[in-house]
Amino acid sequence: MQAVRHVVCAMSGGVDSSVAALLLKRRGYQVTGVFMKNWDSLDEHGLCTTDKDYEDAFKVCCKLDIPFHQVSYVKEYWLEVFSNMLNEYHRGRTPNPDILCNKHIKFNHLYHYAIGTLGADALATGHYARTSQEDEEVFLQHYTQQPSGLFRNRFEVRNGKVLWVSSENGQRQ
Repeated sequence: MQAVRHVVCAMSGGVDSSVAALLLKRRGYQVTGVFMKNWDSLDEHGLCTTDKDYEDAFKVCCKLDIPFHQVSYVKEYWLEVFSNMLNEYHRGRTPNPDILCNKHIKFNHLYHYAIGTLGADALATGHYARTSQEDEEVFLQHYTQQPSGLFRNRFEVRNGKVLWVSSENGQRQ
């Protein structure tokens, strides 16, 4: 496998993915942030929280001076995750949509976009930045074989918010 130089970081707008992008950049990787829009609706107050998450992710990428892209997997999420969840509820089962989202959206559609379209060497996320092997196995649930370009570097993040605030002040952790 070639050396990893260009890493696409899935950006949610939250602290975990922001810190992951920051640490990747600090370690010398060429980082590109990608925001996935997986849902398209308004909440009970008429607001779309996805828009706020998008703005937060965009601001982080601007602050880090890294390229930023948005991809829409609304249709894919509906067909491959949400519909399955409804079917499982109908059968009296309690599904975990996060596992299906990881399998179909994050580690399939986003992964292929990162590698195929953006030319990345690897894909990183802020989720499970501090886990054990057992946690990772639960996370992946053996639904999919791990792609070779899934970024395997783990960051020991004790308090992501403190790290992010300190990085804004030029401090190193």
